[in-house]
Amino acid sequence: KQTLFYGLLFFFCSCSSTTRNEQNSPDTSVEINSGLKKMEKLNWLAGSWKNSSENGLLLENWTKINDTVYSGNSFVIENKDTVFSEKISLQLIGADLFYIPAVADQNNGQPVSFKLISDENEEFTFENKEHDFPQRIIYKNTRPDSLYARIEGMVQGVFRKEEFFMKREN
Repeated sequence: KQTLFYGLLFFFCSCSSTTRNEQNSPDTSVEINSGLKKMEKLNWLAGSWKNSSENGLLLENWTKINDTVYSGNSFVIENKDTVFSEKISLQLIGADLFYIPAVADQNNGQPVSFKLISDENEEFTFENKEHDFPQRIIYKNTRPDSLYARIEGMVQGVFRKEEFFMKREN
């Protein structure tokens, strides 16, 4: 009985050890660390951003939820009416970073994922070639108090882009 007990104990410990080693393999750890470094580069984004113009008021708020998720909201207000709003999530999934907006009256209110394809020189480019418009979303930290955002892509064979310049509110 004692031999059977130790044999089973050894077997279960071996299985458990293999599972832990597979989950924390060097390749997985490198991918996770790479993804976390990408997220760290976005720490500047947390806070409130604003742009007032003759077209209205653009507000964007970002909160760091944890090391792998940021939550954002964006609003455009014209004459005291909210004419556009979206909920945004920046999520690290494995080693990949995704910008995931959801707009109530677009895509049946379902979120659309844009994968980070570049993060050089404080400019972050997210892409989804399958989306109607935009296909790319770009965020750039131009100065500590400034955020530049651009959406771009093809619409019926014609390149289109919209630019947004914002200042930090807090």
